[in-house]
Amino acid sequence: MKKLLIMSLLISSVTQAQFTFKGTITNYPNKRVVVKISRAFDDLVIGNVTTDTSGTFSVSVKEKYIGVIEVALLDAQRSFIFISDNTNINFTSSIDPDGNFTLNNPGNSINKVYQDYQDYDMKKNLVLPRLQSIADIYHPEENFYTPLKNEIQAIEGLKEPDTSKYPFLSYYISTSELIKNSERNNDPASTRNRIIEHFKNAGEEFETSGIEENILHSYLRLSYAGASNQTEWENKIDSAIESLLDEVGEDTRRGQDILSAAINFLNGYGITGLSNKYLNRAEAATCDISPELKETIAKNNTIKEGKIIPNIKFTHKLKEKYSSLYDIKTKYKLIIVWASWCNHCQQEMPFVKQFYENFKGSGGEIIGLSIDYDKKAWEDFVKGTSWLNDSDLLYWDSKYIKELNITGTPTLILLDQNNKILKISAKISDINSVIN
Repeated sequence: MKKLLIMSLLISSVTQAQFTFKGTITNYPNKRVVVKISRAFDDLVIGNVTTDTSGTFSVSVKEKYIGVIEVALLDAQRSFIFISDNTNINFTSSIDPDGNFTLNNPGNSINKVYQDYQDYDMKKNLVLPRLQSIADIYHPEENFYTPLKNEIQAIEGLKEPDTSKYPFLSYYISTSELIKNSERNNDPASTRNRIIEHFKNAGEEFETSGIEENILHSYLRLSYAGASNQTEWENKIDSAIESLLDEVGEDTRRGQDILSAAINFLNGYGITGLSNKYLNRAEAATCDISPELKETIAKNNTIKEGKIIPNIKFTHKLKEKYSSLYDIKTKYKLIIVWASWCNHCQQEMPFVKQFYENFKGSGGEIIGLSIDYDKKAWEDFVKGTSWLNDSDLLYWDSKYIKELNITGTPTLILLDQNNKILKISAKISDINSVIN
């Protein structure tokens, strides 16, 4: 009996949450909060919740996690960063009608140190230079001169908060500084080499820092600096990726994550030649490959012309009868991934409405999948359409982004009656030319 009790307690300890992430946001009642953690060049949504009447929410984190936690307040279009050391966080804050966020209690000791560092950094690197510039305008006999000088001296005397008790926080701050240095572009070659060394030598904290993609983009930006045309730009990008993969090791987990991120970067910029080059290399790998790279290979080989599209499950039951893409039996189907806030989408929609009149009559149907975050804005727009519409209202965290390998909006995907992809484009005119 005692053994059974001990075993039960052990199982319970495994299944219970590692820690709880909780917050109260004054003036944000009954609003949506999305909580994300970082996983190697990607974000993982661990909570999609609604605050109660007092603005409180809570999310249980099931696994040990030391890294960045991002809180997205979708209804206010604001995001904030917290640092996890695998202990409970219970913060209090407020947000005003203009969306200004004030953190009253950061929730635990590591985030108190992080808050102190942010205050120190802002005063030292933003406020101080401006005050010094203003001080040059004033003379000692003027009333404002003395208090201004006193404030300058006070800031100059500030000591940087000690983060030595929190290794991840120290790493996060130093890496953020590395990214800032790359943006200043004072010594591009030296900063580029430092980034390469960072990729090679950083510990496991790299994968949960939430700034992996920023580091890669900083490296690429420094690498293609000075390019005078598209061909030179692409050649510099290609050379930079090759060099980084050689340095880090393409057969390592981090090297494969970099390869995956590079493919996604190239797709985002429409550099299909280079994207296919590295995709083919990934497919030819003989070593075990990371889950992230496997997913990238699968998405790029599935969402392409000539392939059968996966059966996308809708967030809502459309017209009270369609639960998934395959439920819709028509001669053609046109998926449109769009958003009400997307200017390019708005420019294209009048042409889509014209196209739909004949498309519907010839046995076609449009499925609009929105990556909106504002429910009212989405509903107001779809009232003026007669095709099928769905949205999970998760912005760029929408499941449709990953499932359809979307890198920009609008994206139009034309399918035949067997769900084979006939055309992928951003223009309805391209879709029309395939059908007619």
